[in-house]
Amino acid sequence: MKRLQTDYIDLYQVHVWDQATPIEETLRALDDLVTSGKVRYIGCSNFFAWQLMKSLALSDVNRYVRFISIQPQYSLVSRQMDREMISLCLEEKVGIVPWAPLGGGFLTGRYNREMPTEGRLTSKVGESAWDNRASDHNFAILEAVLEIAKQLDKAPAQVALRWLLQKEGITSPIFGARTLDQFEQNMGAVDWEMPSGLWDKLDEISALPDDYPNRFITKFQRPLK
Repeated sequence: MKRLQTDYIDLYQVHVWDQATPIEETLRALDDLVTSGKVRYIGCSNFFAWQLMKSLALSDVNRYVRFISIQPQYSLVSRQMDREMISLCLEEKVGIVPWAPLGGGFLTGRYNREMPTEGRLTSKVGESAWDNRASDHNFAILEAVLEIAKQLDKAPAQVALRWLLQKEGITSPIFGARTLDQFEQNMGAVDWEMPSGLWDKLDEISALPDDYPNRFITKFQRPLK
């Protein structure tokens, strides 16, 4: 903290579930950091839904501070968190702070179906590897983003980020800007609303397959009166 020239850290997040350390020990240490005034709030990143729920339950039982945020990968081309994590966070009031909201640059309109020679997507490993992004499904999403961007006279990145900002439960996407121009363009995602019809179009084309148990529950669940 001396190196950072601060007396406290606003949000201190655990990067990933530690297989070698009991979560109770981790939560106790984080609680000590908060009660000592070194940290204000705690969060986590890259957890499974059961891991987050177990952490929240243990915090409640032991009267430790709770995780108030989770930082998962989430974008139009990476919506795995829809299966359980989003509904869990809404139920438990945990803020969602997505990383890679532009799919490693895929949603900026910079790339076509040819293998790129520069940029993040040239990587052969990791979430932003070309093989993870260059699917027919993702290119269909990108085409929709480009079409809507043209309709609204916005940059593709602004459209992709705006979809996230209007998604229930999303607190603040985290984007990585390499230049000031990229930063300013991405900040153009705020202070306007995407029409509901266009937002729905992006939401539908990027949605996960209707798999079990979601389709079973949706079919037989009675609406609340």
